[in-house]
Amino acid sequence: MALLDRFLKRKAPEPTAAEPAPAARDFAPNPWANGRVRSAGFFSSDVNRLLQGWDTSSSSIDHYLQSELRPLRSRSRKMVRANPYGKRFIVTIKSNVVGPNGVTIQSQSTRVKPGVGEVLDTPANDAIEAAFADWAQRHCDFHGKQTFVDLQNIAIASAAQDGEFIFRKEYSGKYGFQLRCIDPELLDVRKNEPLKNGGEIRLGVEYDSAGRVAAYWFREKQFGQYDMGNSIRVVARHIIHGFIGEWPDQSRGIPWMHSGLERAKHLEKYEESAIVKARSTASTMAVIKTRDGDDPYTGDDGEAEDGVTLDQFEAGTIKDIGNHDIVNLDSDYPHQMYGAFVKTQLQGIASGLGISYHTLANDLEGVNYSSIRAGVLEDREIFKGLQNWFIRSFVRPVFEEWLSYCWLKGLIKIGTRPLARPLDEYMPAHYQGRRWAWVDPAKDGAANQLAINERLKSRSQIMREQGDDPESVWREIQRDNDMMASLGIQPVAQAPVAPATEEQTDD
Repeated sequence: MALLDRFLKRKAPEPTAAEPAPAARDFAPNPWANGRVRSAGFFSSDVNRLLQGWDTSSSSIDHYLQSELRPLRSRSRKMVRANPYGKRFIVTIKSNVVGPNGVTIQSQSTRVKPGVGEVLDTPANDAIEAAFADWAQRHCDFHGKQTFVDLQNIAIASAAQDGEFIFRKEYSGKYGFQLRCIDPELLDVRKNEPLKNGGEIRLGVEYDSAGRVAAYWFREKQFGQYDMGNSIRVVARHIIHGFIGEWPDQSRGIPWMHSGLERAKHLEKYEESAIVKARSTASTMAVIKTRDGDDPYTGDDGEAEDGVTLDQFEAGTIKDIGNHDIVNLDSDYPHQMYGAFVKTQLQGIASGLGISYHTLANDLEGVNYSSIRAGVLEDREIFKGLQNWFIRSFVRPVFEEWLSYCWLKGLIKIGTRPLARPLDEYMPAHYQGRRWAWVDPAKDGAANQLAINERLKSRSQIMREQGDDPESVWREIQRDNDMMASLGIQPVAQAPVAPATEEQTDD
């Protein structure tokens, strides 16, 4: 102990000239020790007079959505109802993600054929597809109003407008499974509280202690009003809730138009003001003002001596507001920069929506085949990504849930026998989103032929890229050939597709 005491009481050695004292070493100063010292390593962290009001705080995305989701959704819905560009965006999303026929499903179950190996189980696949087509056309909607294509359109429009779609699974109907569409506004965003079991409720979504979704809390709708009823709990396995998650721990979807709402509203008000200005000045040729300052009105009703109120504009009229001095009203509206300004704003809005300007504004002026193709290709890649998300979030879960109940009840039959193999063997399927044709198919046909000749693509791959099912196409070709042969008709030999030449220039 005496040795330890001497060691603790020993004085630190004095620094030498070769080794500076610790206080004199080159340590970075603490920027928060002095209020006048500020770190400027990144522009985004700067705080100065020009950047006052730029938020530097941060929190979870659910924290912001708790107070902002309902106003965002309300404004997004108003844009779709009343703004032509908002409506155009929803129409574009529905047309390119769902398309006229919706996402098609081709069953791909296989079986082992002796001496051959694994082959497609064509009878089972045909039976599954026929039953699903019947369900999708007549029995998918719990209320009996919509087809499955209609429900797909509702789901993708709700995702774009509200940021999310919600369906409740109903175990009823001919096939034991149906869908009930739920307005996302009913999912109670105000329901936020911790739970005794270690879980919590955030924005109406209940989580267990492990962070998994356990249930959803919906407000009861009374007399068409969403704010009157109490919240009711629905376990998660009965709900299909789809949204594009962009942040960790995100519980609710965000309207896809959120980044363009403010600019779209400014543009809407600017166009309204410009139109009103142009109409008012175009309707009134001139006004007459008083010389001596006498009151031109005869009473408190705001009428001039001629009995015409000053807010009544009629084309080609002159307003008498006094006596004898005529003032011409010359207006530069519509302004010569009006079109350029509107286009610039729409380009910013289109960037926020994630689509090209010419798609949003329906403006093809001044574009040629090459330029529009470059823009369309980027749009289509975005649409393909949305299709894949939509299939994962909605179409595939619906198909697998439907198939599970049909298999369990023996409702899908091959002849008179229900599907007998294990359920997992019938689950494989190919989900095909819509595909698009080109304005100049000759060039694409030549490119596809070149890819086949060079063995870069198969014919089946090209068919799938065009939205077709290769098996169905080949079987239809076979049926056509058999029918033509039975009638004694010889098929016409097809000439090879000639590659595009340099002389085939763009329009």
